[in-house]
Amino acid sequence: MDTRRRLLALGAAALAPGWASADTAASAPSSGTLLLVNTVYPPLVNPQGHPSGEGVDIEIAREALKRGGHTGGIEIQWVPWKRALFMLERGTADFTTTVNYSPERDRFLRWSSSYRAGKNYHFYTRAGSGLKLEKLQDLHGLRLAVSAGYIYPKAVLEQVDGHVEYARDVGTAVQLVERERADVVIVTALVGLWEVRHLGLVSRLDRQPLQYFNPEPTFMGFSKNSPRSMAALAAMDAGLASMQRDGSITRIEKHYVR
Repeated sequence: MDTRRRLLALGAAALAPGWASADTAASAPSSGTLLLVNTVYPPLVNPQGHPSGEGVDIEIAREALKRGGHTGGIEIQWVPWKRALFMLERGTADFTTTVNYSPERDRFLRWSSSYRAGKNYHFYTRAGSGLKLEKLQDLHGLRLAVSAGYIYPKAVLEQVDGHVEYARDVGTAVQLVERERADVVIVTALVGLWEVRHLGLVSRLDRQPLQYFNPEPTFMGFSKNSPRSMAALAAMDAGLASMQRDGSITRIEKHYVR
């Protein structure tokens, strides 16, 4: 073997372990118990033991992983959303559902294929407040309640000019309005309606005519610092593709949203 060929062979041998481990991680069967971490976000992520089931996105995740070849279990921990992101960043959790892309999250998450296209936001105010919100400009000067750690449309936040009240979760954000600590709360349509009903606030809050559609897709997010994430992500993508082909995602959504 001449010197040039010998150097090329040595270089390939030096690089091979890194390539091999990456290929193996991506192609190896997904096994072992995965830790799914998320906040309570009904009906997408229901509280533990909820009579209607685990929630739309938890069921989608379970079914997709099973179809994609994951042979292990899934353990769920319900924690505040900011803590869920912290656990994923540290690699102490494997994945989450119902997550939107951001450059900050991209530092520590790998993204599945999208399984939901966009979301519709609704706005609630106190009953009898006299507010009538029909366009984004009507939010100007109002105190907006949001859930900490969530990503909200920039166009909405610009209108309130920093007058934002942060809550621990969606239910607490809704209650800020009912308790007059905020003027209006922004919620995704399904989750907001569930919380208003669950808290018994239907007669005490008004849903405003204003709506805002955010076309950004929804993903499953896998921790880059979890040794199980590459294989689990491959299983998730294969399973989601199968579910989209046969309409299973729509079937699961209809079970919860009637």
